[in-house]
Amino acid sequence: METRSFKQELTARWTLRETVMTAIIGALYIGLTMILAPLAYGILQLRISETLGMLPYDRKYGRRAAAVGVVLGGTIVGFVSPHGVADLLLGIISGVLCLGFVWWAGVAFKGNNVGKVIAGLVFSLITTFFIGYLMLHIVFQAPLWESILGVLIGELITVCVLGFLLLKGLEVTYRKKKEL
Repeated sequence: METRSFKQELTARWTLRETVMTAIIGALYIGLTMILAPLAYGILQLRISETLGMLPYDRKYGRRAAAVGVVLGGTIVGFVSPHGVADLLLGIISGVLCLGFVWWAGVAFKGNNVGKVIAGLVFSLITTFFIGYLMLHIVFQAPLWESILGVLIGELITVCVLGFLLLKGLEVTYRKKKEL
């Protein structure tokens, strides 16, 4: 697999494979969020679907298709959020920034583990700011520290821990598939 810059990946021609991956990842995001909805909304947000936010880190698992799929999935679940338009708009902005960073980090760090950790931490901090601080605290007047810590803890679990484990599991599966 040739190495491409972020600009080359961003401007490359969109493929049918990417369209299918976008649809699958978006559907997974929606399904996981809806099945586990009581955990996905509120002060303590444990949105398991956010684990998919680490997929753009590695080109083998979709990179830009994964980023678009997660943003589209997040947009669709934003329409049914109990937080209404605030969750929809702030979720889209947060998702684009988070997933764009994860994608960029995957290119910049060439897929290494340090980059995965940095990408997960930045993703968690961006989401905490937009959802915990701006949406829950500023818009809905929830207590500051409960809002920030509730979202941050949920993001660290889903993105940093589960997202990292998802990428490691996919690496093992991909390696075994190549060996066959």
